[in-house]
Amino acid sequence: MSTSEPVWSERELPAFFRQWRNDWGDEELSPYDYLDFGGGLRFVLAAAWLFCPETVEYRGGVFLKERFHQGTVDDWFTNLEGDRRRIELVVNHVELWDVFLNTPLTDDDRLGEELPRLALALGECWQGVLSARYPDRDITVEVSDEEDGSYGPTVTFRADPR
Repeated sequence: MSTSEPVWSERELPAFFRQWRNDWGDEELSPYDYLDFGGGLRFVLAAAWLFCPETVEYRGGVFLKERFHQGTVDDWFTNLEGDRRRIELVVNHVELWDVFLNTPLTDDDRLGEELPRLALALGECWQGVLSARYPDRDITVEVSDEEDGSYGPTVTFRADPR
Protein backbone atom coordinates (compact mmCIF):
# COMPACT_ATOMS: atom_id res chain seq x y z
CA MET A 1 0.00 0.00 0.00
CA SER A 2 1.26 3.45 -0.81
CA THR A 3 0.26 6.14 1.65
CA SER A 4 0.96 9.83 1.60
CA GLU A 5 -0.05 13.02 3.26
CA PRO A 6 -2.51 14.81 1.02
CA VAL A 7 -0.80 17.24 -1.32
CA TRP A 8 -2.18 18.06 -4.72
CA SER A 9 0.08 20.86 -5.86
CA GLU A 10 1.02 19.66 -9.34
CA ARG A 11 -2.29 19.39 -11.12
CA GLU A 12 -2.74 17.84 -14.51
CA LEU A 13 -6.03 18.59 -16.22
CA PRO A 14 -8.22 15.48 -16.55
CA ALA A 15 -8.51 13.83 -19.96
CA PHE A 16 -12.27 14.52 -20.22
CA PHE A 17 -11.65 18.23 -19.60
CA ARG A 18 -8.84 18.46 -22.14
CA GLN A 19 -11.14 16.78 -24.69
CA TRP A 20 -14.01 19.16 -23.86
CA ARG A 21 -11.73 22.16 -24.25
CA ASN A 22 -10.42 20.76 -27.53
CA ASP A 23 -14.00 20.19 -28.79
CA TRP A 24 -14.74 23.86 -28.09
CA GLY A 25 -11.52 24.84 -29.83
CA ASP A 26 -10.52 27.12 -26.98
CA GLU A 27 -7.37 26.29 -25.02
CA GLU A 28 -8.09 29.20 -22.67
CA LEU A 29 -11.11 27.47 -21.11
CA SER A 30 -10.50 26.54 -17.48
CA PRO A 31 -12.12 24.10 -15.08
CA TYR A 32 -14.14 27.05 -13.79
CA ASP A 33 -15.69 27.40 -17.24
CA TYR A 34 -16.57 23.70 -17.26
CA LEU A 35 -18.49 23.99 -13.99
CA ASP A 36 -21.11 26.18 -15.64
CA PHE A 37 -22.07 23.52 -18.23
CA GLY A 38 -24.57 20.68 -17.91
CA GLY A 39 -25.88 21.29 -14.42
CA GLY A 40 -22.45 21.53 -12.84
CA LEU A 41 -23.71 23.58 -9.91
CA ARG A 42 -25.92 20.67 -8.72
CA PHE A 43 -22.92 18.35 -8.65
CA VAL A 44 -20.70 20.90 -6.94
CA LEU A 45 -23.31 21.53 -4.26
CA ALA A 46 -23.55 17.78 -3.58
CA ALA A 47 -19.75 17.47 -3.63
CA ALA A 48 -19.54 20.00 -0.81
CA TRP A 49 -20.55 17.18 1.55
CA LEU A 50 -17.60 15.13 0.31
CA PHE A 51 -15.00 17.92 0.48
CA CYS A 52 -16.33 19.59 3.65
CA PRO A 53 -17.88 16.69 5.55
CA GLU A 54 -20.06 16.91 8.60
CA THR A 55 -18.46 15.32 11.67
CA VAL A 56 -19.52 14.13 15.10
CA GLU A 57 -17.54 13.73 18.29
CA TYR A 58 -18.04 10.53 20.23
CA ARG A 59 -16.03 8.78 22.95
CA GLY A 60 -13.08 11.10 22.46
CA GLY A 61 -12.98 10.62 18.69
CA VAL A 62 -14.03 12.56 15.62
CA PHE A 63 -16.03 10.71 12.98
CA LEU A 64 -17.55 11.44 9.60
CA LYS A 65 -21.27 11.91 10.26
CA GLU A 66 -22.10 10.07 7.02
CA ARG A 67 -20.22 6.96 8.23
CA PHE A 68 -21.05 7.19 11.95
CA HIS A 69 -23.33 4.61 13.52
CA GLN A 70 -23.07 4.53 17.30
CA GLY A 71 -23.50 0.76 17.62
CA THR A 72 -20.87 0.06 14.97
CA VAL A 73 -18.41 2.46 16.58
CA ASP A 74 -19.07 0.86 19.97
CA ASP A 75 -18.32 -2.54 18.40
CA TRP A 76 -15.03 -1.19 17.03
CA PHE A 77 -14.14 0.12 20.50
CA THR A 78 -14.60 -3.44 21.77
CA ASN A 79 -12.84 -5.18 18.85
CA LEU A 80 -9.88 -2.78 18.81
CA GLU A 81 -9.60 -2.63 22.61
CA GLY A 82 -10.43 1.08 22.80
CA ASP A 83 -7.66 2.17 20.44
CA ARG A 84 -9.37 5.41 19.38
CA ARG A 85 -6.77 6.25 16.72
CA ARG A 86 -7.30 2.95 14.88
CA ILE A 87 -11.06 3.19 15.32
CA GLU A 88 -11.17 6.65 13.73
CA LEU A 89 -9.06 5.45 10.79
CA VAL A 90 -11.41 2.50 10.21
CA VAL A 91 -14.71 4.36 10.61
CA ASN A 92 -13.58 7.42 8.60
CA HIS A 93 -12.19 5.27 5.77
CA VAL A 94 -13.72 6.37 2.43
CA GLU A 95 -13.00 4.32 -0.68
CA LEU A 96 -13.62 6.44 -3.77
CA TRP A 97 -14.59 3.39 -5.83
CA ASP A 98 -17.55 3.01 -3.46
CA VAL A 99 -18.49 6.69 -3.78
CA PHE A 100 -18.64 6.36 -7.57
CA LEU A 101 -20.22 2.92 -7.98
CA ASN A 102 -22.51 4.08 -10.79
CA THR A 103 -19.85 5.93 -12.77
CA PRO A 104 -18.03 4.14 -15.60
CA LEU A 105 -14.37 4.40 -14.62
CA THR A 106 -12.80 2.68 -17.62
CA ASP A 107 -14.51 4.40 -20.55
CA ASP A 108 -12.88 6.88 -22.95
CA ASP A 109 -12.80 9.56 -20.26
CA ARG A 110 -10.51 7.35 -18.12
CA LEU A 111 -12.11 8.65 -14.95
CA GLY A 112 -10.69 5.77 -12.92
CA GLU A 113 -7.23 7.15 -13.62
CA GLU A 114 -8.34 10.47 -12.11
CA LEU A 115 -9.43 9.00 -8.76
CA PRO A 116 -5.96 9.04 -7.13
CA ARG A 117 -5.72 12.78 -7.85
CA LEU A 118 -9.23 13.28 -6.53
CA ALA A 119 -8.20 11.42 -3.35
CA LEU A 120 -5.27 13.82 -2.89
CA ALA A 121 -7.54 16.85 -3.38
CA LEU A 122 -10.08 15.41 -0.96
CA GLY A 123 -7.39 14.70 1.62
CA GLU A 124 -5.99 18.18 1.33
CA CYS A 125 -9.46 19.65 1.85
CA TRP A 126 -10.12 17.44 4.86
CA GLN A 127 -6.78 18.44 6.37
CA GLY A 128 -7.67 22.13 6.16
CA VAL A 129 -11.32 21.84 7.11
CA LEU A 130 -10.77 19.53 10.08
CA SER A 131 -7.74 21.48 11.35
CA ALA A 132 -9.83 24.67 11.34
CA ARG A 133 -12.83 22.93 12.88
CA TYR A 134 -10.79 21.22 15.63
CA PRO A 135 -7.89 23.56 16.50
CA ASP A 136 -7.28 21.68 19.76
CA ARG A 137 -6.49 18.45 17.87
CA ASP A 138 -3.70 17.23 15.62
CA ILE A 139 -5.44 16.10 12.44
CA THR A 140 -3.78 13.34 10.44
CA VAL A 141 -5.25 12.65 7.01
CA GLU A 142 -4.04 9.60 5.11
CA VAL A 143 -4.46 9.09 1.37
CA SER A 144 -3.67 5.69 -0.07
CA ASP A 145 -4.06 3.67 -3.22
CA GLU A 146 -3.83 -0.09 -2.81
CA GLU A 147 -1.17 -1.45 -5.15
CA ASP A 148 -3.08 -4.70 -5.58
CA GLY A 149 -6.18 -2.76 -6.62
CA SER A 150 -8.32 -4.16 -3.82
CA TYR A 151 -9.64 -0.86 -2.48
CA GLY A 152 -8.46 1.78 -4.88
CA PRO A 153 -7.93 5.39 -3.79
CA THR A 154 -8.87 5.81 -0.15
CA VAL A 155 -8.96 8.73 2.28
CA THR A 156 -9.24 8.56 6.06
CA PHE A 157 -8.31 10.61 9.12
CA ARG A 158 -7.81 10.64 12.85
CA ALA A 159 -7.94 13.56 15.26
CA ASP A 160 -5.53 13.30 18.19
CA PRO A 161 -6.01 15.55 21.22
CA ARG A 162 -3.06 17.88 21.79
